[in-house]
Amino acid sequence: MTKTTAVDIVARHVAQTSYSDLSPLTITRARQVVLDYIGTMLGGYQTPLGQLAADYAAQLQPGSQATIVGDKRRSTVEGAAFANATMGKFLGMDDSHRTAGHVASQLVPVALALGESLRLTGEQVITALAVGYDVMHMIDQEVDKWQRERGLDHKGQQGTLAAAITAAKAMNLPQDKIGHALALAMDMACGTEQYVWDAGACDTKDLLAGYGARNGINAAIMAEFGFRGPPGALDGPYGYFHAFGPGYDPACLDALKHEALANTGFKPHAGCRHVHSCVDATQALMSAHEVDLDAVQSIEVDTYLEAITPEFRVNYTPQTVGQAGFSLPVTTSIVLTRGSWFREDIDAYDDPSALRLRKLVKVGLDEAIQAEHPIKNGCEVRIHTQDGAQLTGRVEYAKGEPENMLSDAEFEAKFRYLVGEMLPEEQIGAILAGCARLEQLDDVGALTHLTVPQKALAQVS
Repeated sequence: MTKTTAVDIVARHVAQTSYSDLSPLTITRARQVVLDYIGTMLGGYQTPLGQLAADYAAQLQPGSQATIVGDKRRSTVEGAAFANATMGKFLGMDDSHRTAGHVASQLVPVALALGESLRLTGEQVITALAVGYDVMHMIDQEVDKWQRERGLDHKGQQGTLAAAITAAKAMNLPQDKIGHALALAMDMACGTEQYVWDAGACDTKDLLAGYGARNGINAAIMAEFGFRGPPGALDGPYGYFHAFGPGYDPACLDALKHEALANTGFKPHAGCRHVHSCVDATQALMSAHEVDLDAVQSIEVDTYLEAITPEFRVNYTPQTVGQAGFSLPVTTSIVLTRGSWFREDIDAYDDPSALRLRKLVKVGLDEAIQAEHPIKNGCEVRIHTQDGAQLTGRVEYAKGEPENMLSDAEFEAKFRYLVGEMLPEEQIGAILAGCARLEQLDDVGALTHLTVPQKALAQVS
């Protein structure tokens, strides 16, 4: 009798999942995550790295299968997914799942590129995204702590496996080939977080999302073609959980419950998610008090352990914008002086007024928040003034977490901020309307067509 492997169980879950299995909240989150990531892609396209990624896909992976978002050129599905994932990650404003991290940057480009190429409906795309989130959550919760201690990156690692699942589901592969897609992706998983130490001197923070999306599609295409992956790719002696984690626990498969996408969060600010509760707490303090910055004597920032370690998260002397985006002292000082934490704010990290305040920041651990992390990811900011007053701002959940979700108006405002003047109002309105009824779309390719500036509007139906 053939042994049932973890790959078999995952493949069965994916193959048997249908749109009718998904909760209303999962469908709502799918609409939001597609709109949100289209926005981050359009914002990222307007940066030098976004242009480089688009040029790479158009010139070195030319094709007619899928749209390079924001660009009049097209590429293969692998090329478009790579470029779109890379450009969408650059601004650091993609979604952030409390156990699986940044998932949209790998899965949404896969679903949209294959959705356009295969003329998939909105329901099919939502289902493909949901199972990809399921698998990434299941794997990541088992290996995250082990991998972080060793500097492995979840986007290129678990993201590759989850992208293969989303691709296989989008391609409507049978159960055995879904298993082979997952197993083949195991040997394509890659990526470290060395970029956090070399931030500003490399592009890999964003390229890893592109690798995950591209390699996931490649694994699914290879499985469809007939290539096989190892049956023990997850639970075998040298399988993923042993090679890239602490070992295999069969109980991890209990997490395959169609709930992961429903529990994702979103980023209203730029930079690392671990500084966002500090942004929110600082903004809450400023809303509650009139702050005379010249009278500030000291600033205390207390939050959870993962937000203050390793030491690059408490970096008082960042040398690049990339390093500044991870630093809590920089975050606090910039929000106090500028009020917000977008890319242009991080660019001003060495502004003299902020630099003075940065030196006054002391970072510490909040035991109460730590006790409930990762469910809670809060922060408390306290300002002590020269006249002895203490001003406090505190949040229990960063804005955008499931318990502190963005409103529809806030999602739209973020989208419009990211797009800027790149698209005419007619196209912006059409994308917003299309995402708002994503499950009703007959062909999701109409959405990606709308991201190209000045393109004649297709009827989104």
